Amino acid sequence: MKVTTQKKYAVITGDIVDSSKLPKAQRAALPGLIAKASQETRKAFPDAVPLAADIFRGDGWQLLVSDPERCLRVGLFFRACLRSASERGRGLDTRVAIAVGQLDFVRERVSQGDGEAYRLSGRALENMPRKQRLLLAISGAKDAQALTVIVRLIDVLAQRWTGRQALAVRAALRGLTHEKIAKAWPGSITQQAVTKHLDAAEWPALEAALKYIEYNLQRL
Repeated sequence: MKVTTQKKYAVITGDIVDSSKLPKAQRAALPGLIAKASQETRKAFPDAVPLAADIFRGDGWQLLVSDPERCLRVGLFFRACLRSASERGRGLDTRVAIAVGQLDFVRERVSQGDGEAYRLSGRALENMPRKQRLLLAISGAKDAQALTVIVRLIDVLAQRWTGRQALAVRAALRGLTHEKIAKAWPGSITQQAVTKHLDAAEWPALEAALKYIEYNLQRL
């Protein structure tokens, strides 16, 4: 992949929460679930996610975002894919460490790269507080502290998603209307039920926070 050293990119590094506590069969299925989340994410953001997610150690993954303005939206979508794997429960959850910065190079795979964004993302995941599952690290941002606090609050809301709420949020992150979400829902669901799931997931507040962060990232 050709890298423009003058522009900024986002690198997202994550791993599955409490994967060591999962039964053997579920641990064995993790790479497939992560790969599926990667496919869905690239399908939803084809112009922002140029490469498939790299999977390592069975429960770890890494994603490259060429449009850093949308990095948080992409990271939340990936997380929502895993959270919505089980509609009845809360599904799997993943830690998500997003870093925005310059890249030195990227080869054929996401993990075959290096640069500021890679180093920031790796350190952010390594040093993430125990109860936190979403973190944004930005190089050279004037309002970095404010954005970090907002992302922490987004994480608090996201940790509460049920499978159905995550499925609804996943569609809303793509900009789909409530009507289109209902039509695309696996099985049958009413538009009113979609609204109920999004309200319970605090989507209006999440969307406002996302737009604020995206506006600030656009100014980097």
